[in-house]
Amino acid sequence: MNSQNNVVYSFAWYQRDDWQLLKESVEDPDTLDDSYEEWRKNANKAISNFKSSGQQVVKISVNVAELLDWCRNKGVAPNGKARSEYAAYLAQKRS
Repeated sequence: MNSQNNVVYSFAWYQRDDWQLLKESVEDPDTLDDSYEEWRKNANKAISNFKSSGQQVVKISVNVAELLDWCRNKGVAPNGKARSEYAAYLAQKRS
């Protein structure tokens, strides 16, 4: 069995109520979609693309206030890299 098939990708999943806080708090807001609706559509499309190529994807619900606390505690800027690391951290905690 190919070890790549055992990889599960963690996909940060945000809630509509947190979207504005996320956009206002990250250091790279231009990398995020303008609206929650646009982000959700693109996120679902990305997840579908992963799955159609045989990848396993799990949505990781991210509370933005907790993400920002985690970034502060780690001394890292709340950017795309930190958001990905936080989603992976949450996924690891869940398993």
